[in-house]
Amino acid sequence: MRYKSILLLLSAAALAILPSCHKKNEDTESDPYLEGTVSFSIPSFVKVGDELTVTPKGAVNPTTGNVGYYWFSSWNTARDTVKTENGSGDGSWTLTLPLATGTYTVTVGAFATDYINITTYKQFTVVDPSLEGSLKGMGYDSGSSMVDPRDNGVYYLTTAGDKVWMRNNLYYSGSGVSYEHSEAMDPIVGRLYNWNEAISACPEGWRLPTDEEFAAMTGASGDVLSGVAGSIMADGSFNGDKLWTFWPDVKITNTTKFSAVPIGYAIDQEGNMKYMGSGEYAAFWTADESGEESAKYRYIYVSKSDIFAGHGEKDSFRASVRCVKDSGE
Repeated sequence: MRYKSILLLLSAAALAILPSCHKKNEDTESDPYLEGTVSFSIPSFVKVGDELTVTPKGAVNPTTGNVGYYWFSSWNTARDTVKTENGSGDGSWTLTLPLATGTYTVTVGAFATDYINITTYKQFTVVDPSLEGSLKGMGYDSGSSMVDPRDNGVYYLTTAGDKVWMRNNLYYSGSGVSYEHSEAMDPIVGRLYNWNEAISACPEGWRLPTDEEFAAMTGASGDVLSGVAGSIMADGSFNGDKLWTFWPDVKITNTTKFSAVPIGYAIDQEGNMKYMGSGEYAAFWTADESGEESAKYRYIYVSKSDIFAGHGEKDSFRASVRCVKDSGE
């Protein structure tokens, strides 16, 4: 899938922050470079058609302190000088994102008289959160749905035995963190929650499933749910790329309509979020505690046909959440 193949599974960072390069003005070879490293911030994933403002920083003119800035993008290569060397402002640039999904770049350049320009660019992925947008082939349109009254999040539903399950990951904005700090991905892959958040994150009338309920949904039992991973894996695509890479030992059927996507998990290291396992893992909290500081989660791995059990720290391990309720409620 695109967020795996383009940016190395995005397990470290979906946003490619590339080193500054240097360009010469019409000056001589003896001209010095501007000092510092010009940079700017942009989310790893952004929504089609959104308007975004980016602000440069880091370029230093040691002579006068004055720096000018220009910008251009991969979908519109016309150079836009937003600040002259002696002009006012901070060099911010407002751009309207493409209406087509895909991976794009934005470039900024800093310049000053008698100095060599310095530039940098960043890649990001444009996504479409609408039904059959970036995610295709999920089958969400074939069943019922509900709207979370707290933030108008839309969830697609399936019934397994006497339980109703959400088919897409919870993305309640009141808790949890966005994948790769990108809110545009919330309705596509859900947010990642620690257990302390997950246990109370579901809408009223819904709850975090017990491990017994999770196992019953698959029709298997035991600490390892043997041979049933394919029954909960989505046979869909993200921005045109398959969600789960083909492995001969795993037959993806999604017979449960659980529709798991391989968004991975995260480790919260004192506020520094480390996203891991994208394109390979899907992990889901259960309501079962496994100690004072840990709780049980279920996970699948791209090349294995079993569903495994893991135990994560309640406040630092972050996984996806699916909510469940009794079918009679």
